[in-house]
Amino acid sequence: MNNSGLLTQNPQEQLEERIKALSLNYKGSINETQIFKMFISDKEDQFAQWKNAESQVKSVCGADVQSGELTFQCFTCAPDPHHMYCQKCFDPDLHLNHKCIIKHLIGGACDCGDEQTIIPSGFCSKHQGVSKFDQNQELKKISDQLKMNIENFIKALCKIYLQLMRRIKSDHDMYNPKILKLYHLSEKWLIIPFKEVIDSEYDLEEYYRIFQQALYLNSILVKMCYWFTESRLCFIILLSQIFQSQLTPESKQTLFEDLMEVQVYLEFLGPQPAQKIESLLFRLYADYQFKQFIQVCYIKKYSSMWLQTKQKVTQHDKYIDDYIVKLSSIQNQQIVQAQHEYLVKMAQVVKAYIEKYKKSTEITTGLYVSEIHEQHTQYVAEKLQEIFLSHKYLQNLYDQIRDLLNLIYSHKPIATISHLSYSLIFKLRYDYNFFYKFGFQQLQQVLGDQYQQFFTINISKETIKNFKYDQFTITSYLNIYNSIKPQHLDIPKDQLTILLQDTYDGFYFLICQGQAVQVVQTGIQKLFASQFSTPEFQENLTKVLLIQSYQILKKKCQGISVDDQLNEAYKKYIEDQNLSKAELFDRLAKIYFFLIKSISVVERVFTFLLSYLYCLKIFSSGKEFESYLLDILEEDKNEFKKIFYEVLSKCLQIYVTVQFCDNQYLQQIYLGLNDQQEIGTFESYDSSFLRIYLFLFENEGFQDLIQIMKNRRVPKELGSERILCSLLLRIFSSDLDMYNVCSQTLKELPKDLKLSLAKAIQNFYNLSTYLSFTDIEAKLKRMGIQICSNLPDHVLQICEVDQALKQLKLKSDYRVIYEPAIFYINTSINSQIVEKLVEQNKSETEILLGNGISWDVELFSKNNYRTILYSLLKHYCQREYIQKNIELLKTEGFALIQAYQLLYIQIVAANHFVKQEFKSYAPFIINELEQILKVTQRKDDIQRIQVLIAEIVKYITVVQPVVQKQPQDNKANLQNKKNQFKEKYNKLQNSEFIQNMLDNNNIKENKVENNQKVCSSCKLPLIQEASVALMLLIRKPQTSNFSIISKEGLECFKNAQYNLIDVGIATCQHYFHYACLIERFESDQQYRRQNAPDWVKIGCPVCKLPCTITLPIQRQLTSIDVESFNQDLQLFVAKNLVENLFENQITALETLSETYLNIFFDLLISLIHNPSQYIRDQKDIVFNHLLQILHATDMEAAKNKIIEKFQFQTENNFILKILSLIQQYVIVEKDMQRFKLEAICSCIQYNISNDIKSQIVLSLDIKDEQEQKGLQIQKLLKKQEHPNQYAIINQQELEDQLKSILGSTFEEFYCKYFTKKCFACGFYNKDQKHEGFYVCLFCSKTFCIYSCKKNMQMGNLNQHANKEHNGISIYVNLKNGYVTLLCSPISIQYYKCLFYNQLGQTIEIENPNSDWKSFHLDVQKVKEISQIIMSSSYQAIIRNIEVRQHQLDMEGWL
Repeated sequence: MNNSGLLTQNPQEQLEERIKALSLNYKGSINETQIFKMFISDKEDQFAQWKNAESQVKSVCGADVQSGELTFQCFTCAPDPHHMYCQKCFDPDLHLNHKCIIKHLIGGACDCGDEQTIIPSGFCSKHQGVSKFDQNQELKKISDQLKMNIENFIKALCKIYLQLMRRIKSDHDMYNPKILKLYHLSEKWLIIPFKEVIDSEYDLEEYYRIFQQALYLNSILVKMCYWFTESRLCFIILLSQIFQSQLTPESKQTLFEDLMEVQVYLEFLGPQPAQKIESLLFRLYADYQFKQFIQVCYIKKYSSMWLQTKQKVTQHDKYIDDYIVKLSSIQNQQIVQAQHEYLVKMAQVVKAYIEKYKKSTEITTGLYVSEIHEQHTQYVAEKLQEIFLSHKYLQNLYDQIRDLLNLIYSHKPIATISHLSYSLIFKLRYDYNFFYKFGFQQLQQVLGDQYQQFFTINISKETIKNFKYDQFTITSYLNIYNSIKPQHLDIPKDQLTILLQDTYDGFYFLICQGQAVQVVQTGIQKLFASQFSTPEFQENLTKVLLIQSYQILKKKCQGISVDDQLNEAYKKYIEDQNLSKAELFDRLAKIYFFLIKSISVVERVFTFLLSYLYCLKIFSSGKEFESYLLDILEEDKNEFKKIFYEVLSKCLQIYVTVQFCDNQYLQQIYLGLNDQQEIGTFESYDSSFLRIYLFLFENEGFQDLIQIMKNRRVPKELGSERILCSLLLRIFSSDLDMYNVCSQTLKELPKDLKLSLAKAIQNFYNLSTYLSFTDIEAKLKRMGIQICSNLPDHVLQICEVDQALKQLKLKSDYRVIYEPAIFYINTSINSQIVEKLVEQNKSETEILLGNGISWDVELFSKNNYRTILYSLLKHYCQREYIQKNIELLKTEGFALIQAYQLLYIQIVAANHFVKQEFKSYAPFIINELEQILKVTQRKDDIQRIQVLIAEIVKYITVVQPVVQKQPQDNKANLQNKKNQFKEKYNKLQNSEFIQNMLDNNNIKENKVENNQKVCSSCKLPLIQEASVALMLLIRKPQTSNFSIISKEGLECFKNAQYNLIDVGIATCQHYFHYACLIERFESDQQYRRQNAPDWVKIGCPVCKLPCTITLPIQRQLTSIDVESFNQDLQLFVAKNLVENLFENQITALETLSETYLNIFFDLLISLIHNPSQYIRDQKDIVFNHLLQILHATDMEAAKNKIIEKFQFQTENNFILKILSLIQQYVIVEKDMQRFKLEAICSCIQYNISNDIKSQIVLSLDIKDEQEQKGLQIQKLLKKQEHPNQYAIINQQELEDQLKSILGSTFEEFYCKYFTKKCFACGFYNKDQKHEGFYVCLFCSKTFCIYSCKKNMQMGNLNQHANKEHNGISIYVNLKNGYVTLLCSPISIQYYKCLFYNQLGQTIEIENPNSDWKSFHLDVQKVKEISQIIMSSSYQAIIRNIEVRQHQLDMEGWL
């Protein structure tokens, strides 16, 4: 662009002078329009160009979305898990049947229109992508004059701003940022005491003014650019070109690079927060070329984003930080005046702080990184990843990280946590699904003609030697750590105790190292998980990395060893110092803390590679593994041993440090118990390397272990033996450490690691026969076991799902065991198991020492099982090691439970490996233990010693074997008996004689029971006084998705004349004297909410069934009984149906008869659907008594209306036939005997099954003579064939309808309904937070969970149910597949889940790794939902689970 101005007298310099003058007014506000007219152009036509350039259709949205705002993701349109749609850009109609979710807790830029992230069909109507626009045509919308004016303004502004920032950059070391912030707050709010104190000690005025000017100009730059680009693509393109140009012709870099060099100073050293640049960058990313340019700048100027400072430390630092926070929250001057005295006291603390700060000699390093660093999360597109991983400037980034590492691995504490960010750049990129493409491309370039062989055969040593490590991303990253050198310890004499900054520095170092290790493992895992990966490829790549890491370690060994570091420090700070025990502990702990940094990422990666190679190849002995490694590394055996010895020394140094210092937070990180578990399983790395070392070097390895532990110089009185004992028990009780190290890269576990994980899980099943995957996962996590994406597959190798419970049980190959030693990290699980074992009366041996080692020994009998553990135990069960452990127990005051557990493991192993030799010296061991027993006083220790002695005696006592039948034979015999029983049972079932006999017995038994009923409260016979049954009447919900009535039969039951399907009934098996029931009702009310509906407040005192009406059941009904019941029935109808139906007598009787017919219809349906349940609920009694009451009800006045109204089409419908008979003979003619006879004849005529017919006989109380008469008539009648004599669907048909509504998988269900939007608000309510989005099962309408309308007392779900479904509905949550039952206003959330994966887990849709297709519809749960619909038991279920308060909404908020 042309920089020449329009003015003849050096206009650019004049512009700069005017901007300088503007910067002095830094307290002023910023008005974009005024600045445009003052500094760019005062011509209206040029301002109009900007104003009129606004476009409804833009290329890329780029909206800055804050965390907590409503955002969306569509994985159909954008597979990358980091993309985002803002609320305005997400159009559900464009994403029908797509995999979309709502997000709330992410912030960033909206990607709509970004063709590198989202496919074009996923763009909203306002954003069409850059390719749809011609940049040259867009720029033509701006005149050349305006372009030049804008460019001149921006460059003049940047020039003055950069001049100010360079002065700050050169002088910042002279000023304390905390004091600068306090100075600013005193200026802003006129806090005189503060200003006086600071002015008396510092001359800050000029530095403060310069910083404020810079901040002000930075704000103008950002705000003006943001203002220019609002909905204006042409200005976005213009500004992106300006930032990509040079500030002056002499500049050697772009303007944006100039700005990057000073950004970190502005952000962290200023007196107040700087204007955030992210929003502007998000806007400019609409120009994709600019986004690529920014990424290149990011790599090229990576070092510019970091700022390292030296900071003095004082005891007042925390107070000053708190003061800054408090003063920053001041809202007005009145607050300052009101708190004057308090501010005076604060000023004195500030003065003391300044004095201490000036005198302080304690220095920490401050390490800061610019917010631009976080922009790397925006470069998610595949093309951008390719640029990043192969750019020529990537070496700049590596060099800066090396500088950071030299600082991190130094012994200078770092006071900030910014250094945790550097490895995340690579972790994020390696974590992308398409990373493997770049990895394979780079390998192809590195290997050339050898590339194909890399996947098919073991490559030659020559190929590995020629491997270009700097051209493959993972090896390039690992090479960063090759320059770290061990240092001599230099500790100031006044700091020979652990300081707070030392502690934090140690924490952050371990976290930082954990993240770095994860980078390498993540990259390897993505390559290994690719569909193109082969076992040969995995072995070859592992060997390449192993050789690389070994060479780095070999180079490091040329420096000072960790043993020498420790010895030097010990002689310098401890030896001959005449220290107290406390002083010795403090100094040794300080040295140990410094030596945490003796181990680098390379040692961890080396351990991982060794462990993975072992798992991949499975070696039969340590010697075989050693030969394999020596061949790969082409190394001399002595040199090989030397390197391994040094690595082991470092690993054990870290282990000892954590154990010795006993710092809770350090232990949590080291053991993997922190929240960010993926960064902390270091204890597993250290013990895994020790395990491999002992496997390789056998007895010599054990001797080295003891020597290295001695070299740690931990005095016995400070726990040296305790630490060694704990370490050995960790090694011999389990090899979960190797599982932790390798699990992330192994989809299918090799048998050793599978048994390792199984050993932990087998312990959990002491607590329950069935466990959920979530429960297993939580327990593993509490034990410090790595939770990775492969864990579900690993668990399913050990457990299987019980389909009924949706929980896991152990496979038959595994049994429940108890190994207390593996719970050294988390003793709470161990305590729970011990309680269970005590309850089950397990032996003392199992309770105190477990039986895990016995399980291991059993497995040793199988070839190549637990090879490493086998080898280690075989060596460690030798007599000399057993004797050393016994000597520990003899030590006065040494009563460590681990020592007893370790001795028990040695004894069991010795009995297996050296049985005869063990028998020879077992008496000696018993004698030694008896001697210890004599002097032991602790009860627990006495028990353990006694158990150990008993176990040894059992092993050396000869027991004659008992001949037992083979389990397989027993199993076969049992199966034969089972088959024989099945055959007999089936014959009985098919026998007509037996079936008729059972039916007759059933009727007789029921009749006897009816005559002997007692009150469920007082237990006295019901015949003594007025008695009642409880009934729940319910208005059935209207449904459009399904119906229990067949389509062809619906018109028969519901038409313009009558509605027989409106009222449902539920009953229970309990009966009461009326007086007893009233008494129980009154006592129950104190536990019920008074504002609850009647059906919640009143229910059966025994089974809790809700009650809306009582039915008199005494044999002699009075007119009062009949009248009272009919009034209750009419009251229910008036409340729940239509009030004006009882305006006159005829209408009232007509409505009453329709209500009776509704109830009889529902009773008949329940009989036909499930005769056995009809019997259990004793609905036959209810049917009979309702008939009696109806028969006794005077319907004479409405007889003609009733005959006219209820003209039933009974030709092909048994239910309508029975209802027609009730209408004719019970309601109108009052001839009960004729009704019963006709009912029996109808059963015969319609060919009704025996089980249903027998229940009708009971329900109508038909006598034997009536039944015989019916049988006589049967001979005169012809049975008719009625293909659907009921006109209702069965339960299986309803289940099929529900399955069709829900879909077979969660993905099908979710995609079907999510984009339908909320029927209440037309979109998605942003205030719904994380509660989900619901679909109504009755009509398929979707809703936000709470009310979308303000000031509504009732939520969307209640409003919808009341409006369309008679106040009842079933909803399914699209977030997790859980069912909500609702009977307005009460609802039960999380009633049942409908979708589970193969682990029995429910879905987490926000987990980007969730495979929605793997969550299948649970057929059993669908069956249970269909039963609820069939039986209309909504209210009964809600009342019975009302106690689950966390699921209950009583107020109707949903």
